[in-house]
Amino acid sequence: MESKMKDRTLISRKLFINSLTGIGAGIFGWLWFSLSASQEARENQTEFRHNADIPIGISHFGKYYLYRKGKSVHAFSTKCTHAGCLIGKANGGILQCACHGSQFDAETGNPLKGPAIRPLQELECQFDSYSNQWIVKLHPI
Repeated sequence: MESKMKDRTLISRKLFINSLTGIGAGIFGWLWFSLSASQEARENQTEFRHNADIPIGISHFGKYYLYRKGKSVHAFSTKCTHAGCLIGKANGGILQCACHGSQFDAETGNPLKGPAIRPLQELECQFDSYSNQWIVKLHPI
């Protein structure tokens, strides 16, 4: 019986702890990569869907806003064409950039007051009668 015990190889406590640390770091790295990749995919999503009941006027959705007038809906980027800052919510149909004060007409995206001289980027926005939803694609028309 004693000879069987002597033939058994024991690993040192240091090797055991180092192995556990390496495995733990590998699992943590894999989880971190997986979660950051899925977060990046959500942030770079290029298509958004909205129910048909979009209210009249302006509706903000972070990277873009929708402007509804009657039965038509237009989508515009909320990135200011002057320096790329996000424009704020509208006040009486006028959108304003918080960075440098540029103002835009919410209905058309055209600049009303500088320093911006180019209109806001209009995005593709279509109604899908099959799903009864508005589809906004974050690439320009």
